[in-house]
Amino acid sequence: MSLIRSARVLVPVLALSLVGCATGAPDSGDGGGASESAPPIPSPTPAPTPDTNEVAAGLVQALDPAQQAAMLVMAGVPASGAAAAQLEPLAEAGISSVFLHGRSQLSVTQTRDEVEKMTQALAGNLPQDLPVWVATDQEGGFVRVLQGPGFSELPTAVEQGGWSESRLRETIAVVGGELAEAGININLAPVADTVPEELASSNEPIGYWKRNYAFNPVSVSMTVRQVNESLHGSGIQPVVKHFPGLGRVKGNTDTTANVADTTTTVQDEYLLPFADSITQDLAWVMISNASYPELDDQNLAPFSEAVVTDLLRTELGYERLVISDDLCDAVAVSGIEVGQRAVQFIQAGGTMALCVRSEPALQMVQALADEAEADNDFAAKVEQAATVVMAERLLSTGQD
Repeated sequence: MSLIRSARVLVPVLALSLVGCATGAPDSGDGGGASESAPPIPSPTPAPTPDTNEVAAGLVQALDPAQQAAMLVMAGVPASGAAAAQLEPLAEAGISSVFLHGRSQLSVTQTRDEVEKMTQALAGNLPQDLPVWVATDQEGGFVRVLQGPGFSELPTAVEQGGWSESRLRETIAVVGGELAEAGININLAPVADTVPEELASSNEPIGYWKRNYAFNPVSVSMTVRQVNESLHGSGIQPVVKHFPGLGRVKGNTDTTANVADTTTTVQDEYLLPFADSITQDLAWVMISNASYPELDDQNLAPFSEAVVTDLLRTELGYERLVISDDLCDAVAVSGIEVGQRAVQFIQAGGTMALCVRSEPALQMVQALADEAEADNDFAAKVEQAATVVMAERLLSTGQD
């Protein structure tokens, strides 16, 4: 058959093919790493229902193209706090999603105070008292934005992957609780990329920094599922990344152009952690900034309909929010004008463009609105993406 008609087909097929060769991540010495026999997938929190989608569509249709466009951009602000002069233009543009970037030594309480300033500034852009989205990167190890008093000193993913299941779940639940206490509702984690052991040190974006949970897709998948459950149970929206995988590239897309994975295909076993997460139905998906010539030899992943729509949405059956990796400072996408990066991402089937700086985020909103005004087909895509965003917000509050 043509690979995967749904993740429910892909997961058991790939898992059966891989269990025999799984090696597991290093043991932490506390009782063993993850078992190679995958536990049953728990009953997921449902995706937006037809009723939720109908309510979301009605709310979105009441917005003009500029307001819809603003829903599709997440703007970066300093994790240590944003001044009013930075928040006011975001509020004026209609943005209601921010990403805390950099590194902060503020405590949980101090972070909450800063986050409250952000949410108060941006809350007026949302109907029905829906939440402002505040995201950060709290993976552990070298990727831990919030480092002040009250935030756990979470180790690298490689170390986490060697823990017992109970220790992992309990620790991530604590981390999720800290984020929730600080007013954050989205964590751009876990990393679902699988790095082959022989590439552990030469894989610049993931392996070098020990951001991978293990060195085989089955073990990565099981750990990702557990992290998703613990974050979700703490009231934090998890985001699996970086689809369709950064584990077999050499360069880092943040600092290098022309980063390519020449291996990944639509039937690749390394898709398992993403496909498994989709069946679990708890996490959103972030798209890598690399290119995948076996999937699309013309476009980078965030601008590829073959990757975002054909593979992720159609083949794997994913229907929820698709967020980009950083589309502003990443060298990999620097050859395209910043506003057009957002336009091309939405055109490919994406939902929310992430920009780690606020000024170019404003350019993205304007470019999306201008394109929607000029092109009815693109306007329909903007409305569709905004409806997904609105449905997710309704879902997070129990409204429908």
